[in-house]
Amino acid sequence: MTGSTFRVGMTLRAALAMALMALVVGVAGSRAAGVTWQGESIISSSATGDGWEPAIAADPSAPFVYTAWMQYSGPSVSISTRMSADGGSTWGAVKPLCASCGKGQYDITLATSSSGAVYATFMQGNHISFTRSTDHAATWSVPIKISAGTWADKPWMTTSANGQDIYVMWSSHGNIDATSSHDAGLTFSTPVQITNETGIYYYPNGGTVLPNGTAVIVGSEYPEKGNNTKITGPINIVAFRSTNGGGSWQRTVVDTLNTGATFATSSVTTVASDAAGALVLLYSGSTSVGANGKVYVRRSTDSGVTWSARVEMTTSAGGADATQVAAAGKAAGQFVITWMDNRGGGFNVWERQSTDSGATWSADAKVSNATSGASYKTTAGFGTPYGDYDTVAINSAGKAVAVMGEGDTGQVHGDIWTNRQN
Repeated sequence: MTGSTFRVGMTLRAALAMALMALVVGVAGSRAAGVTWQGESIISSSATGDGWEPAIAADPSAPFVYTAWMQYSGPSVSISTRMSADGGSTWGAVKPLCASCGKGQYDITLATSSSGAVYATFMQGNHISFTRSTDHAATWSVPIKISAGTWADKPWMTTSANGQDIYVMWSSHGNIDATSSHDAGLTFSTPVQITNETGIYYYPNGGTVLPNGTAVIVGSEYPEKGNNTKITGPINIVAFRSTNGGGSWQRTVVDTLNTGATFATSSVTTVASDAAGALVLLYSGSTSVGANGKVYVRRSTDSGVTWSARVEMTTSAGGADATQVAAAGKAAGQFVITWMDNRGGGFNVWERQSTDSGATWSADAKVSNATSGASYKTTAGFGTPYGDYDTVAINSAGKAVAVMGEGDTGQVHGDIWTNRQN
């Protein structure tokens, strides 16, 4: 009798557990089913050459969305831009960011403000320039050099909501330099080196300014020797935090992962915040050297002083190799994340969304949903990530807009693609 009672009890508990699991899956599935995408298309100038490493920024209170990328034309590289006046559904003509700057323009980042201004930082040779537009990217100010005399690479920019406070970091011979502006980009502070390490190379790739004024910029810290940044080994996931307008920065190693299966799919780190000041840190990397990359999230509700335990976002990708993370936040609790992985025999871009500041996430949905349109696109996906980063934004209607670099298996040719959530 006792044994029968035990078996019945276990059966009841199992049934309840299965019912609960079905409910959870149903909720996740219903949320995922509610996230559909208009349809992926190429936004860069394919007839001119290859598009590389896109940036995106959305006006917080108007339907303007801006994107920019590195446009190849033979061996020459310059920054091209496009503007959408309908939240990222359609895009205007391709325009140069700076037609008078010459070739050799790289690593574009964009940011917007509640005033309607849009800001851009980019490399000219090995220095960092800043420019701004107050007429929805119809014209841009004459770029100013903000990196002074330092050798500079991989800039990343973030701004306060009103656009008055701007922070820019970049890698200078592997270490990090930083500058800031507190007059909406009219002037910038003298750049200061804020790390002093050896055998490393930082890749800043995300930033945000919280409502309380705290600035956070993050990056992956690669092993490096003699300017060879493709060495294998551990990669620190690092957050830099300033509470005094960029006067000083606190460096925190939030996690340590490793270089992955290939350099093209190794670690990327980014960060986003919502209107309530919650932070989501999103990063990729491998648990052992040479293994496939995974994507993880950590959360902070105390302005980046402490971070939660990491939670894997790529669980449904199985043994796929994942990279190219991007994140955006908007209303209180609202976040969207994207990444690439090669489940199913080809790379694709996937997204998940949260409405509770990253505590729970919807099931993943495919963003790169075109199956043709370029030689490297098939029903399985595309060949490999094209560039070091992708970006995503949330428009004024609360819909995600993604831009991503997709290319062939050798990273020889590729384009910038875009898609918008319905």
